[in-house]
Amino acid sequence: MNHHYRNNWNEFQWEREIRRDERRISCYFGELVSCLDLPGEEELIGGILGERPDLVPTGGPDVLRRERMFFRDGDDEDDDGAENTAPVRRGNAVDCLDALAVEWNLAVVSRLRSDAFLPGLGVGCAYAKLLARVADFIDADPASERGLKISLGKRALADLNDLIGGLRRLAGFQRSLGSEINSHIARLVQVREQLLDLLIRERSR
Repeated sequence: MNHHYRNNWNEFQWEREIRRDERRISCYFGELVSCLDLPGEEELIGGILGERPDLVPTGGPDVLRRERMFFRDGDDEDDDGAENTAPVRRGNAVDCLDALAVEWNLAVVSRLRSDAFLPGLGVGCAYAKLLARVADFIDADPASERGLKISLGKRALADLNDLIGGLRRLAGFQRSLGSEINSHIARLVQVREQLLDLLIRERSR
């Protein structure tokens, strides 16, 4: 099957596929609890997911191994030790989110109360998800993947808003982190403005 068959999808078709992908990821981790450490756990979970038509990606299960949006391996080293190509310049948004995620993880282990650990960990996971989403948005080829790029940009903005909401809820739960959380939110608002500008620019092409 030609792996470029999705290149003519619009943003709404990509949105449906991304939603399906997120349901699949959620189901995967739900099943992982009962399959962990069993022989062939990946095959067991894959079989369970394959029985759910609503979770199979458009184009069939083999798409999971071909489409970079699901399991990206572009950063892996070549087995033959070939020289790496120059890294893609992703801009300030990715660098800023990476720095914020590191700051937050340090705060979690050093300052977060034990009874606030789970929501604090949730914020860390939200940072990781947003960082991956923004990198995908910026890396997507505007010529061949315009629908995907726009859909990822919209998703990145939604994920960023969710992250800000999680930080605000945590600020009300542990007030001693208020100033640090406010600093994170202020910088996230700046990132949101950058992403919005990029998305508007992409839509105007």
